[in-house]
Amino acid sequence: MRTVTFISLALLTASGGGQVRPEGAAEQPQAYLDAINRRSNAIKGLTAEIKTEIWRGGKRVRATQLVAVDGQGRLRIDVLSPFGQPLSTLVSDGGRLMIYSMENRRFLVGAATPENLARLVPLKIDPSALSALLRGAIPILAHDTATVAWDATAGTHQLDLRGSAGRQLIDLEPDSLRVVRLRQWQGGSLVVDGRFGDYSGGGDAIIPQRMRFESPEDDLQVDLKVTDFRLDPSFTEATFQLAPPRGVVVEAL
Repeated sequence: MRTVTFISLALLTASGGGQVRPEGAAEQPQAYLDAINRRSNAIKGLTAEIKTEIWRGGKRVRATQLVAVDGQGRLRIDVLSPFGQPLSTLVSDGGRLMIYSMENRRFLVGAATPENLARLVPLKIDPSALSALLRGAIPILAHDTATVAWDATAGTHQLDLRGSAGRQLIDLEPDSLRVVRLRQWQGGSLVVDGRFGDYSGGGDAIIPQRMRFESPEDDLQVDLKVTDFRLDPSFTEATFQLAPPRGVVVEAL
């Protein structure tokens, strides 16, 4: 008993009182980048119903959204009323972003930028990045350096990517290498802190059914819960196109 206790204490001391890095874990960042890329390529498209809660400054907004995303970074979000009727639709074809508000009969068109996406989803990320995240893919930051370390407190591998566009820190579970956290900085500011859980699927074709994104600078938290989904559905070009109804003036975002 004394021997077992001594060994346990020695292991805790070696890991700083946290979790011990698994033996045989890859020490080069490329192994973790490869795992992320495999998952990103495993699912080409997704349709889903998502329950959304947005917290900002102590105020909460709830919404039910129908989403469609594909491997080209295209995105469609239909916001529903409590009675299941469409209130507004956002579509990004990768270059343009279009929003139609049924209630106000306004049709807006602009570039697919984070600022324009914020009309419906107030996160500082590109629509193509949101499209990727919803289908379980992690958009990798263009980087000059990549390192990997063990976070004994969280019990995760941490992939640290740095480049001219900023810094990205990706936490992966030790065995499955599923991404459980994503943080991204621009300059010295933390732009988004994302957490992922309740994975569903098999092999590399898995998606997180719970996601939380926080932006400390904006006092913002966005919770997403996927309540129903379909992997790799068939899309038509009309899925990611939006035309103004007759009589509605097109406005610039």
